Amino acid sequence: MTVRELVELLQRYPDDMRVVVNGYEQGYDDLSPPQISVVGVALDIGVYDWEGQHGDSDDHQAGSGDDVTTVDVLALRRVSN
Repeated sequence: MTVRELVELLQRYPDDMRVVVNGYEQGYDDLSPPQISVVGVALDIGVYDWEGQHGDSDDHQAGSGDDVTTVDVLALRRVSN
């Protein structure tokens, strides 16, 4: 999803609708501006079911012989209390 696609999607909903992210195991947590940031990710490096499809670019070993694409993304990070 791109920022443009996200904006188009969000425009379908009321301006005052609350935005949440899924909780660690169950339930929902509020999303706040400090949880939104630009991070570098290595695309398509997840191997296991419990991993995300993409990984932190800092964690990917440079020179590992893999042809890995890294990009900056807008990340919405969940934070549980």
